[in-house]
Formats: sequence, structure tokens, C-alpha cells
Amino acid sequence: MNLPGGDSCFNVAAEAGGIAMALLSTLFGRNGPAVLALSCAAAGLAGCQQGSPTANEMGADPAAAVAAANPCGNYAPVLKAAIPEQTGQDQVQNDCAAWQAFFALNWRADPARPGYPDPSAKPADFGMPGDMSPVVWETYLEPSKVFGGGAPLQGLWQAKRPAVKSLVRTSKFGALDLSSIVQAGSGDHWLTNQRGDVTYYEIMMNRDEYEFITTQNLTTAAGQLACAEQPGQNLLGTLRGGFNMPSGPQDGWDDTDCTGKLHRYTDGVGAMEIKAAWTPLPAEHSLDYRYKTATALIQDPVTRTTRKVTVGLVGLHIARKRFPRLPWLWATFEHIDNSPDQAANGGFSPPSLPANANQRPTAGYTFFNPKCTQQTDPTYGCRQNFPPRPCGKGGVCMPYNKPMQITRVTPVDAAANGATAYAWSLLPAKSVFNYYRLIGVQWPTGRLAVPKPGQRLPLPMGDPMPKGKAGGTGQILANTTLESFQQTTHACMDCHANFASIAPPPSAALRSGATGQLRRAPATVATAGPAPYAADYSFIFATETKR
Repeated sequence: MNLPGGDSCFNVAAEAGGIAMALLSTLFGRNGPAVLALSCAAAGLAGCQQGSPTANEMGADPAAAVAAANPCGNYAPVLKAAIPEQTGQDQVQNDCAAWQAFFALNWRADPARPGYPDPSAKPADFGMPGDMSPVVWETYLEPSKVFGGGAPLQGLWQAKRPAVKSLVRTSKFGALDLSSIVQAGSGDHWLTNQRGDVTYYEIMMNRDEYEFITTQNLTTAAGQLACAEQPGQNLLGTLRGGFNMPSGPQDGWDDTDCTGKLHRYTDGVGAMEIKAAWTPLPAEHSLDYRYKTATALIQDPVTRTTRKVTVGLVGLHIARKRFPRLPWLWATFEHIDNSPDQAANGGFSPPSLPANANQRPTAGYTFFNPKCTQQTDPTYGCRQNFPPRPCGKGGVCMPYNKPMQITRVTPVDAAANGATAYAWSLLPAKSVFNYYRLIGVQWPTGRLAVPKPGQRLPLPMGDPMPKGKAGGTGQILANTTLESFQQTTHACMDCHANFASIAPPPSAALRSGATGQLRRAPATVATAGPAPYAADYSFIFATETKR
């Protein structure tokens, strides 16, 4: 199996829950058990690397490396464009593996092959300041392109990507009404930095997810309903089919279509969704050296006018469905300058960060003013993580250009910091990624929580770690740029397991939003009758479907 980038090695460890590969061969016509060629690095996901590489082996300047202990064992990330294959067995392994995914997805993309790494890019090139070349995940596809109904879907993956981003989302959910969730950019909420600029969001899907959507006719509400209502087929004692996106083939496991028939998707790495938060940087480029940057056309949320700016990446979600963690793995990263940690009595404290001699001192927090007073902040009154409301609603006026006071409610734990310290030790001295940290990974400990055909909300969460809402505030993993206002209420899996539904019929529920905005869908929690059909933990079907 050819994987999207990176080296490979033979992995014969069965992750099949006792299902023999030989049975698959007998049932599905293979010539003996297949031995999958797996990527050497294991992100979320076990690796074959048996030792830590030296700076010379990475192709980097040895002086660039900053020594750090390896807490990861065989799950240690390697500075390569290697999409990870297997899932970790504990929190440390999944944290370490998430960094491998970060490396692979932020590798410079091949200009001729969207969604794949540039074979000419070297580890010493990783994250060089001023390099605005798209990285791998930036050449995935925006759901709006897939669900738009304009361009033909055939050949869309191979189509050339725009040279300049077009950022119009001030929400990662668009105009989806999640009335029981307070979310950065959910519905009427947005996030404004200390320079008065609104944060913009980008959502991308990988090729396996794109192929599942397009081959199964899931760009329409009717197609999604037909998929969800499929009765499925029994494969090796497990009912398969229905609205279940690919998780990638492993020993004893293969992907299917909506009917439950075996189906191979090109990359075989499982469905992936990337959610990115971008904020405009100073026009004089004084901060470009410490950010992953891009040129973008941003749309003013009030006037709808556009302007071209340099934006910096401030938050990144990596969500991936990978056997046997079928309720997906949820990794999240942030820029270290975003916000301080919340302290008692409305106070704050600097975040606890691993040492990194390659970092230059910060110029200040992007989303917090330590010197805030009631006089300087009449809009929010220095209240931390206070959700905004647009002017004209209930006599309240919170303009888009008024800076907010964002703090992290639950500090990053020692396991994530240990993985970050080791990952930083692999980076070139000038890499902008020295300024990004892992916040954490939420992952299902239950290995085979398979959503059944006809699955309605809520979806199984697979006994996740951290526990999320069920474990209290200290167990809620949150990104301050993507979950700014819900840090005490919902973690990733709480939202996606309980609210991510297929699209309702257009005639009954969808109505057009303003120009340039997503269509608005009703709340996904049913108030009467059966719950909506689930969309395999993904919100894009409810937010993007227009037909």
C-alpha cells in the first residue's frame, strides 16, 4: 500500500481484536494474508522507529537541536513527512504520536500533487520563516468546494489549489445553531485579537474522506439519508455499512461503503478533518518569524469587503478516524503566544512551557491584555472568556473589533508538555514550529465501538481519555482559539458524539444565509420524535449541505 508520504516498514502486529487476516483472505478473495506496509512514524499511532535520530540523521544543523528526554519510547516522532498508522495505547503514546501527525501534515506540499508532501523538501526546511508555500493539510479540500454543487466533483481532488486563501468563516461551525454549546465562532460568536482583528477559521478534509463523500453520493441531504438508512452487512460477526467513514485497512479490518460492501480508498489512512484558526498579523511583518504564515483574502464580517493580509496560524485541530479508535482521535495544537492560564479571582498566570533555547521572547499575548482595566475595556469589562453578542441583539453592542480577554481554564498537563519538549528538540533552530505546542489528545480507550448502520445520535464515545464533560472541568480538553467560550462545558467528543448529524431535508430545515456565509441548520438535538441520524462524528454534513 502506497501511503501519502514518508518511509514505510513492515508491521505485522495485529490490531484486529482477534479477527484473523486469513479469514479476510478467504472471504474477500485475497491471495493470502496481506502484510501492510506501514509508515515508520506512529502518530496517535505506533511507530517502527527504535531509537531517537540525531540532528545529522534529520538533515538539520546539529547545533539547531536542543536536547530533551524522549518520553515516547517507540512512539517517538521523527521529523519526516510520515502519516502515522497505528493508534497509541495510553495518553503519552497518543500525545507523542500527535506530534508525528503535526510534522507530516505541516510538511511542504508537493505543487504537482495536492494532499501529498514535496519529495524535495528536507527536514532542515521545516517551518522556515517567510516560506508561505502551502503545507500538506492546506492542499486538502475545503468542504464548501465539495458540497458547493458548482464545479464537477470528478477530478476535483487533482485540481490546482488557489495561490491565496479566501477566509470568510468567523466560525468553525459556520451558521450551525448549536444552542446548547457556547463556541468560538458558533453562530453569533467570534474571537477578536488584541489588535482588533477577527480570527478566521478554515476546515479541510483529506482524500479518504473526500472519496467516501463523493463515491457514496453524500453531498445532498437525500444521499446522506439513503446512506444512514442502509441495513448494512454482517462481516466477520460485525454489522458494517451505514454512515461510517473510512478508518484505513489494518490486519483483520477493511473499509466499506454505505451498503457494507468492501471498498478501498486511495490513501488508506482513514478520514481526517483539519480545523485551523488564523489571525491577521502586523502589516510590518514583525511577527512573521514565529508563525506559520499564509497570504489570505479576509472578509469583513460586517461590510463583507475583502482585503489581502498575512495571517498567522494560532490553532489547529487534527481529527482522525483510525482503526481501532473508531470514535476518532482528537489532537489539538496552539501557538504559545495565544493566552495565559486562568488563575483564581479573575487572575491569570503565564503558561507552563518546556524550555526551548530556540525561542525568542514574546511580544505579548495575542488574545489577552495583562494591563486590562474597566476603563480601557468598556465592552467586556476585562471579563475572561466572555462570549460576544453582535450589536442590535437585546440592546447589547459588542463590535467585532473590540479585543477579548481569553485565558486557558485547564492548564496543559505534563504528558503533553513532555511530548512537546521532545518534538521541539527535533526542529531546526529557526523553524516557526518552535512556537507551537501540543495542548493534548482526546482518544477513545474502547477499541471497537463500531457505529452501526442506522445509528442515531448520540454516538458512542468509547470511554474517552480525558473524559471530557463527564469528568468535570479538569477533564475538558479545549483549544483557546477554537473552544474559547466552552472550556468548562464540552470537550471535542462531547460535541461531536452528541450533535454531529446528517443534514435535514432542505425543504424542511435549511435556509439561505447571507452572501458568503454557510446555510443555517436547525439544532441537531431532537426535541420530539427520534433523534437525527449521526454523521460519524463530523459536523460538515450539517453545516455544508446546500441541496
